[in-house]
Amino acid sequence: MNRIEKKFSELKEKNQCAFVSYICAGDPNYQTSFEILKNLPAAGVDIIELGVPFLDPSGDGPIIENAAKRAIQNGASLKKTLQMVTDFRKNDKTTPIILMGYYNSFLKYGLDKIFVDAGNSGTDGILIVDLPLEEESEISAQVAQTKILLINLIAPLTNEGRIKKIAKISQGFLYLISMLGITGTKQATVENSKINVAKIRENCDLPVVVGFGIQTPEQAGEFSKIGADGVVIGSAIVREIDENFHAKKSTREIVENVIKKVKDFSDQIKMV
Repeated sequence: MNRIEKKFSELKEKNQCAFVSYICAGDPNYQTSFEILKNLPAAGVDIIELGVPFLDPSGDGPIIENAAKRAIQNGASLKKTLQMVTDFRKNDKTTPIILMGYYNSFLKYGLDKIFVDAGNSGTDGILIVDLPLEEESEISAQVAQTKILLINLIAPLTNEGRIKKIAKISQGFLYLISMLGITGTKQATVENSKINVAKIRENCDLPVVVGFGIQTPEQAGEFSKIGADGVVIGSAIVREIDENFHAKKSTREIVENVIKKVKDFSDQIKMV
């Protein structure tokens, strides 16, 4: 059983909602990013989305876009992102890690080796934001040669027929986008997401996580109660990194403040 599948199975037995966190690899630099990554599980994170820095992230707002710019300016790359996963696995063998990125990054690295290298690093899943259902055949054979799970997004206006098609080729879980638009720019609405979670449930058996636009711990707590299997927090964590970096905080201070923010989200998501 893949680490992602195992984690959802464990949480289901406990009747708990998964806390899925996102950070951009290498933001603001490798050392700080890695220290944050190492401390996420102890702060209550169940699954980690590790963003591959990309300069034209069409699905992300200015918060994550600026994080990617900082990371790349400080030498971040897909190769170094894989190294970060390898380094993480030296001490953490259980927390699932998903690489989240854009197709150009993987294509440039080489489709014949990226998934093998990712698997060897300890990566459990891949989510390619801008690769639509109709184009996934370009990578399906390569992914099938590994134990990596291919995660897919479900847009809020996706009809039931397309949900079934996406679910058929998906693994691990389905990522429901909670709002129209890009990340970190406006708040998601609980009511619409609750309806969409129920619609997905009727059409597939995979776990469903919801993300995009969940900006506060209190809002995360509300989303944890709509019937989804997990809640994704990204821009709010990246914003905390950004604010501390621009306040010229030390690496230790940045890590401590970011992890405190992560714990605030965890407390609300895990609240029964």
